[in-house]
Amino acid sequence: MKAIACLLQLAAWIGCGLVPPALAAGAPAPTLQASAMQVLPRQGKVSYALAHGADGFVVGQVLHTWEHDGRNYRMQSVTETTGIAALLKPARVVQSSQGEVSAAGLRPKEFRHERVKGLDTASFDWTRRVVSYAGQEDKIVAGTQDMLSMYYQLVLLGLKSGALEMPIATGRKLESYRVEVLGEEVVTVPIGKRRTVRLKTRGSGGDSIEVWIAPELRGLPVKIRFTDRKGEIFDQNMQEIAVQDKP
Repeated sequence: MKAIACLLQLAAWIGCGLVPPALAAGAPAPTLQASAMQVLPRQGKVSYALAHGADGFVVGQVLHTWEHDGRNYRMQSVTETTGIAALLKPARVVQSSQGEVSAAGLRPKEFRHERVKGLDTASFDWTRRVVSYAGQEDKIVAGTQDMLSMYYQLVLLGLKSGALEMPIATGRKLESYRVEVLGEEVVTVPIGKRRTVRLKTRGSGGDSIEVWIAPELRGLPVKIRFTDRKGEIFDQNMQEIAVQDKP
């Protein structure tokens, strides 16, 4: 039951995926190469097994889907409990993001975070440079992302060293996250051994996410580890991947 409670707490925070690279507040966004969007396949689907604790007890699954045409994008993440966890306490979290593709990468317009307890949204107005959420507005800078688009922005930026800051709209607040590159590492997941670059990010609340991205898989994450402020750990391990580059 503790694992189920932790999963529900996790579901309130993420829709599961990858962690952002970042921009220092007020700093200009990096300009991507013209071929940057070729790194991210035009269509894709990635599934992950969601495991809790050091024993790796599987409590759920995560499915990411996306599509883009080089000008606009749509993406969705669905997290659900499975097996015994689903019988004891079914939970489902859906995140979606849509927006434009710019010279600096993804530029979200609308973000939705749906869960059992309600719905959070964020709307971006890039003309006025503000994001609206929970009945209020905040100023944004180039490179600001939402809780889902940030994962794919990381794919596009392809960090290999150093650390960055990025503003993230969660639907409840606008917060700055710091991401640092920890180095290269070989990890074993259900799809096999993969050479990866390991990243770690922290928010102001004490939570952290580690991401292992695989250059050979177009920079997509093969493993994601979420650790909450109490030390509870959830791992997402890639099970299947299907991508398509043709429109």
